[in-house]
Amino acid sequence: MSPLIVAVGLLVSAPPTGDAAAFEQLKAFEGNWKAGEKENARFVSLRVISNSTAVLEMVTGADRTKVLSAAVYYLEGGRLVLAHYGAGGAPKLEAKPGGKLEFEGRGGPVSSVRLTVKGSALLHETVTTTGKTVLELTREYVDTLK
Repeated sequence: MSPLIVAVGLLVSAPPTGDAAAFEQLKAFEGNWKAGEKENARFVSLRVISNSTAVLEMVTGADRTKVLSAAVYYLEGGRLVLAHYGAGGAPKLEAKPGGKLEFEGRGGPVSSVRLTVKGSALLHETVTTTGKTVLELTREYVDTLK
């Protein structure tokens, strides 16, 4: 067998690593999530979009009529990045090395975002602005946004 065919076969079958693996993990969170209770509730929708090249996150309040913030996660040159659209503008954050869902920004209102998996149906999200935690949610997966 040709060495080129073997090499191509290994590349095709190799599982993703680093930022690509983190992006695949993020895609697996697609669905509807709820955080908080009653008037403090937040509803989060994660959707894999653009031919599986991006994940769109939209956060709404308890009445679900107004989008409070949106984020787009995608690979750019092999690096996992996050563009966060909120009241303070649209900072771009890059994933920290190591294949985790931890992002750091440079300048702009949002300085970091960290997603931590807790079991099969819980996702903990922390958003920080200039060193101060401004949003900390534990999202529990729900089938619908009822």
